Amino acid sequence: MRPFIPILQAMYRWFIAHPLRIFLPLYILLLLAAETGVRYAWSGYVSPDRRNVVPDARVHHAYRPGTDFTTYPAPGDDFAPAHNTINALGMRGPLPAAKMGRRILLLGDSFVQADEVAFDQTFGQRLNAHFTPSIEFIAHGMVSWSPTPEFSWLHHRGIALQPDEVVLFLCSNDFYRTTAFHQTDARYREEAIYQGTLPVGYRLAPPTLWKKALRHSALLQLLRAGYGIAVAHAPLDPTPSQATIPGEIIHLAKDATQWPNDLRANVDATLAVVAEIDRYLRQREIALHIALVPLPFAWPDEAVIGKQHPVYGWPASFSISQRGLADFLGAFASDRDIGWIDLQTGFSQHKQQHPQRLFNGADGHWNEAGHRVVSEILRTYFSR
Repeated sequence: MRPFIPILQAMYRWFIAHPLRIFLPLYILLLLAAETGVRYAWSGYVSPDRRNVVPDARVHHAYRPGTDFTTYPAPGDDFAPAHNTINALGMRGPLPAAKMGRRILLLGDSFVQADEVAFDQTFGQRLNAHFTPSIEFIAHGMVSWSPTPEFSWLHHRGIALQPDEVVLFLCSNDFYRTTAFHQTDARYREEAIYQGTLPVGYRLAPPTLWKKALRHSALLQLLRAGYGIAVAHAPLDPTPSQATIPGEIIHLAKDATQWPNDLRANVDATLAVVAEIDRYLRQREIALHIALVPLPFAWPDEAVIGKQHPVYGWPASFSISQRGLADFLGAFASDRDIGWIDLQTGFSQHKQQHPQRLFNGADGHWNEAGHRVVSEILRTYFSR
């Protein structure tokens, strides 16, 4: 043993003199092990080549064409996993066939996207089952879209589908101020590249080194998700001038005369985009109809889990209507001879007659029953 003592002493002195050479490889091995473990165990990790929604300089963001994915229910929801097939045009479902007769394009955000509902149960496909072959419906929606990127998509893709009519589904978050929501139409208008009044593209910032690392690292994605949960559960302390999502919902439930001046100006600016869409379509002899997406907050038994999310912080049975915004949009449509589809009244009438829920309990989108109600309202509207 004695001959080894000098060797051990020399090794010890070397370790003390060069700690980085010893511990850096160990740290790297530990990080690699953690990264591998998170990728294996955490279902939330998504690698860049598996992302379904990607940046698109023409329409801000869109589906990756030619992809397939399944949407699973969030905790508290009970819908069956829904399979989604995205075609070469970046739309859900098969490629549209050659036009044969009257064609109506249904365009909107995640409520029209409906990736948590089986494709044949979506309201667009229900309408096709009823009207084919006299009328064909084509639906396209994208999460967090609003009138400006929808206008861009119409220009780049939608017009080529030869619609005779377009139904534009508006959502209340299209009208929020940017201080309340980062994906409202006001933000897209700031990022858009215009040819006259037509938004033909978007200034998308190139990814930073941090974002590149975040896209590829499961460990960083997990840390970011944990930080997001912590921030969401932190108590809100809004100043009087700070807009919040629940605050915007409450404002827009009231008559327009009671809206804050900057919110009213933002609503007007967003509807100016809708007016430009109408002008663009009229030049091509295409009729425009608009509808306001019903949200679950209007009924005490809907989205009882979603209402309690820290973003809202409402009691499970809280309810507030969209009547103020709905009336304002209806008047806007009437003044410009744009078709107005009153989904709010249709949902309210159905809720009075039937006890079933029309929204997912946690994520708040229409469930299959909700899509059935939307299809019934539109069936009546287009049967006139």
